[in-house]
Amino acid sequence: MQLLHAPCWPHLPFQGCKSPSILALVPPDRFLQLSAINFSLHPSKLEKSIWVSHRPSIFGCGSTNATSVEVSTGTAENDVLKALSQIIDPDFGTDIVSCGFVKDMQINEALGEVSFRLELTTPACPIKDMFEQRANEVVLAIPWVNKVNVTMSAQPARPIFAEQLPEGLQKISNIVAVSSCKGGVGKSTVAVNLAYTLAGMGARVGIFDADVYGPSLPTMVSPENRLLEMNPEKRTIIPTEYLGVKLVSFGFSGQGRAIMRGPMVSGVINQLLTTTEWGELDYLVIDMPPGTGDIQLTLCQVVPLTAAVIVTTPQKLAFIDVAKGVRMFSKLKVPCIAVVENMCHFDADGKRYYPFGRGSGSQVCTLSNY
Repeated sequence: MQLLHAPCWPHLPFQGCKSPSILALVPPDRFLQLSAINFSLHPSKLEKSIWVSHRPSIFGCGSTNATSVEVSTGTAENDVLKALSQIIDPDFGTDIVSCGFVKDMQINEALGEVSFRLELTTPACPIKDMFEQRANEVVLAIPWVNKVNVTMSAQPARPIFAEQLPEGLQKISNIVAVSSCKGGVGKSTVAVNLAYTLAGMGARVGIFDADVYGPSLPTMVSPENRLLEMNPEKRTIIPTEYLGVKLVSFGFSGQGRAIMRGPMVSGVINQLLTTTEWGELDYLVIDMPPGTGDIQLTLCQVVPLTAAVIVTTPQKLAFIDVAKGVRMFSKLKVPCIAVVENMCHFDADGKRYYPFGRGSGSQVCTLSNY
């Protein structure tokens, strides 16, 4: 499985984004290794993702002996802020102080201790450890500083068009559709991996399985026979939860109808999605069903999708259907921000084999103007 395209926004924020790109899984100079187990960012590709500008030293050539340096509170704070302003955010192209990331600074001049919090745009920032490391390095380089305490945090989830959304969706920052329009290409696998990877990075995540006819989420996430519960007072649905991720699927509702017409399916999807107590979420990942029919239109009408991730396979048949999905999202003004080519190759005997050919995913990128 390989990621063929993702824009250059490393923090994965949608709400409040200053960049033209709404979502990014990885910048172009990195790659994302996708598997049925997890997503992982290759560490060697992250070295250049955050850097310290080579500005002239603001500390001069003074002694590094902290006891011989006298500073005032104002000067001390300025020293720390100037040091931190050397750290450049790779997307905004400006320093983290100007970005407003530095919060709650406390300075103990007598002991030479500095404490502050870095509030990033999302808890799922893949380079937050590097931000923390660089912050420690540049502040410790100040002559009078002996100890640095850096706390990492993220901006709280902020509603998107809250006044226009059903109550159950008003505290969700970003709604991402994982789609293909072709069945059997691995949409559910990608959706589940994406959701749990974001959760592992510290984000609050939910998954909504929008495939009423063939729900996959209950089988993929947990083999246990779980059922959705109702809140009798609010008449809302309480999502099941597994490993910190909230889950809703028609498959959790027990043995439902085997045959349903389009209008009935649309009603089920609307009820499951809008009456669920999702709470505050950074990301709601929607596992879309195949096709471009009633369910897709219902979802796009009920909720403002932040972005879509397109999943395909190398076969020409997959490309034909995926192309329909890309055009559908284009007409609905939903940006397609990544293309994942699944089942593209396997390695054996020291060689790489492409059983289904090559090139379909690249065609999708071209179609999507990537």
